[in-house]
Parts: sequence; C-alpha cells; structure tokens
Amino acid sequence: MICEKIGRSRLGKTYILRIYDNGKVEITGDFFTTEEDLKRIEEDLKNGKKPENATILGVDLDELFREYQECRKVDK
Repeated sequence: MICEKIGRSRLGKTYILRIYDNGKVEITGDFFTTEEDLKRIEEDLKNGKKPENATILGVDLDELFREYQECRKVDK
C-alpha cells in the first residue's frame, strides 16, 4: 500500500482512502452511496481524474480528490 488517509469530511462523515502499489483505489467509511457510484469514483481516482457524475452522501468529492492528490505526492 502506498498511502492510507483517514478523515472526517466537512459534511460529517468518516472516510478511509487507500491507494495500493498496483494503482487500485479503495474508499470505505460511514457514508451512503450506490455500489455503482463507488466503483465509478474509485475508477476516476485510479485514473487521476476528479470524480464526476457520482455521489457519496456526506463526503465532498473535491475534498476526497485533494486527499488523493496528497497521497500521490507522497508516492513520488
């Protein structure tokens, strides 16, 4: 694993963002979303893109993307 970020969103939900050596991105936490949206967000992050067209209730996707970028900086 390259990086693990545990945070509390400004909207009040806890999330865990994990980035693995093989590029896989995993997001878990006490938020609400559909399985399809979660997979879409993880795939967007894996490709280095800001998540769009998906929703996680209680988590700001801009905030999550910033955390992802921080993890990638540490990797370099």
